[in-house]
Amino acid sequence: MQRSVAKNVYARTDGIPVRMDLSDVVDVATLEREVFTDPWSADSFLAEVERKPEIGYPVVIRDDGRLIAYAVAWFIVDELHVGNIAVHPDFQGRGLATLLLEHLMDEGRRRDMVFATLEVRPSNAPALALYGKFGFRQIARRRNYYRDNREDALVLATALHPSAEARLG
Repeated sequence: MQRSVAKNVYARTDGIPVRMDLSDVVDVATLEREVFTDPWSADSFLAEVERKPEIGYPVVIRDDGRLIAYAVAWFIVDELHVGNIAVHPDFQGRGLATLLLEHLMDEGRRRDMVFATLEVRPSNAPALALYGKFGFRQIARRRNYYRDNREDALVLATALHPSAEARLG
């Protein structure tokens, strides 16, 4: 079945997050399999490219044309939900995940989101350290969340607006 995909209206600038488009899907799915033990499918990323831009926000970073990082987020009512952040192993430790998370949170604030939330494995120490730098804290635990090993997920949240701090407790 042929799917129609809107043309990417963002400039393809190296090192800067730009909206993911159809031409990115294969590279993103390949990197996803390289980085995660329970990867999303290429169809999942295709669905993100096709999702309405007021809800879905998939972005990529390229370096000299090579896909080196990506993120997927959703805007749901007053919440930015971070679905996925990945950086190519050759480029980890260079601040790209920080750049992506900053970009997502800035976009959330621009869209008047109040909270940012996400799920993360308790065993993912680098991700937990990153999220901690942005003020994320645990608000819940989802038991047996990950399909590959039944590991729990920690649900983390942070305020994007000062009025949300009291609501996070």
